[in-house]
Amino acid sequence: MNETTARNFALRLLAIRPRTVRELRDKLARRGYAPEAVAALLADLSAIGLLDDARFARLWIESRAALKPMGQARLRAELAAKGVDRELVDAALSALRDGLDEPAAALQLAQRKARAFQGLGREARERRIAGFLGRRGYSGGVISATLKKLRKGFTGDG
Repeated sequence: MNETTARNFALRLLAIRPRTVRELRDKLARRGYAPEAVAALLADLSAIGLLDDARFARLWIESRAALKPMGQARLRAELAAKGVDRELVDAALSALRDGLDEPAAALQLAQRKARAFQGLGREARERRIAGFLGRRGYSGGVISATLKKLRKGFTGDG
């Protein structure tokens, strides 16, 4: 397989959605392109700005905040799984920290889940909500504060 075919394949993938260097490297390797050709292509795509892990991290975090809110721990794990360097993730989180209101997002998610668990007793409901928020990557402190706020909103618990 030649370099033009590899470039066209990479550009088609990037047209669908942004990718990390590792994601694109893995896709190209699975297609059987030579490692030297892949390395050269990745360097070229990075040089012209089509492949940028720092930008990818910022876009990923913004997208998650808007569409599927989650805590920083989960965001870090997802980006690490995609091959984004820890320093780039830290920088992206720092740059977007003002736009990420974890306590407000956690409370909104918890209120939605609480409606689904209304028939349960307080302890069972809180345990399920805490588990859900934990899987979404929220810290123990955020979960605890969220549950405290939720308690104020419930009356007549059984």
